Amino acid sequence: MRTFLLLHGWGGNADSFAPISQYLARMPDCQVLTPSFLCPPCEVYTLDDYVDDLEKYLRQYNVTRCVVIAHSFGARLVALINVRYPKLFTQIIITGGAGLPHKSLGVWWKVKWYRLLRRCGVRVQGGSRDYRQLDANGKRTFQNIIHRNLTNEVAQITAPTLLIWGTRDKDTPLCQMRRWKRLVPHAQKICYRGKGHFAYLEDSARFINDVMRFLRKHERRRNDVARNA
Repeated sequence: MRTFLLLHGWGGNADSFAPISQYLARMPDCQVLTPSFLCPPCEVYTLDDYVDDLEKYLRQYNVTRCVVIAHSFGARLVALINVRYPKLFTQIIITGGAGLPHKSLGVWWKVKWYRLLRRCGVRVQGGSRDYRQLDANGKRTFQNIIHRNLTNEVAQITAPTLLIWGTRDKDTPLCQMRRWKRLVPHAQKICYRGKGHFAYLEDSARFINDVMRFLRKHERRRNDVARNA
């Protein structure tokens, strides 16, 4: 039986991959796992805490090998758990993946401006909309996550990897895909022109076709190697 593990982005849940998970669930001899990660949890979490939860989830379902499809925050989990279990993923699909440091000039100036205003005694609301909606524990969790640089972990990925990005992704811009590609040079990359951070949902039919084509290619390659061994 082939197992697919679908890891959602920050603030998402088990339904975040609904069109993709529904398609995969109709395939014969296929198990689809869609864990939900609390964003934020009721206590302060680090990224390692989330990975610990994922590890427990995989043990619950006796998963030792799987295909993983991860969006945004989910890519952080992929990078970290891959270090613990380098043979866990047979293929990796990352879409709008987070985890690598990126700060545009605009963001840099905004941070400097907020800090200057605060020094002058001016009350300002900084951070993204997601951040401002969090309680105190949630904000600490969010900071723990976004400040974790996963460059070294991403560079350890050896499984066949597919990167799918929207060219209009503002949350994890296209330069992030290029950084993933530099760190995982064997990765294949596909850009969805005019699509945003949720490119996999904006054109789910194309996403499914691209993923299945990628999986079939590597299955044929693996079978050829096995026959010639």
